[in-house]
Amino acid sequence: MNSNINNAAANNEELTLTFFLNDNGVPVADVYLGERRLLATTHPATVVAAMHAMGQTKLTVKTSVGSHTAEVPFNEPGEEAWPLPTINLRMQLNPRLYQFRHLAPTTDYHLFLQGLDLFAHDTWHTPPAQADEHLRAAHHHLPKDLISRPLTTRDPKGWKRTLKNRNNFIYFPEC
Repeated sequence: MNSNINNAAANNEELTLTFFLNDNGVPVADVYLGERRLLATTHPATVVAAMHAMGQTKLTVKTSVGSHTAEVPFNEPGEEAWPLPTINLRMQLNPRLYQFRHLAPTTDYHLFLQGLDLFAHDTWHTPPAQADEHLRAAHHHLPKDLISRPLTTRDPKGWKRTLKNRNNFIYFPEC
């Protein structure tokens, strides 16, 4: 694991998620490691992908409703993951499985916070195409010294165009 991550843990720097509204009133998640701003995005899968890339599993989410710290349950390498629609159905049937949804001040936040739990169950070690996009975007925007799980495959054909489209949902760092 990257020594900077170990230093962050040793210094009790926590991964924190706060929000601001963009010009269209859409919640934008702002990710910090301690006082260091890392990434701002409108898609929860990008936040989860960034956590995976950094080897972080603990997240504190803060909204106007309150705050909550929880472990994000990533699958282990080689562990078979359920399809996202199945996980979504399971969580809808048992809402206690959601860790952050109760912090939503509005419906827009509700979907984002629900997505944090949902996307944590994706296969991040061998991601399907959509998850791979979020993972590559996170790797592109995160400070390189914080990445503890580097990408092991080459960029897919047309990646620069895909990244340009994905950047429409990323606010920080400047794209």
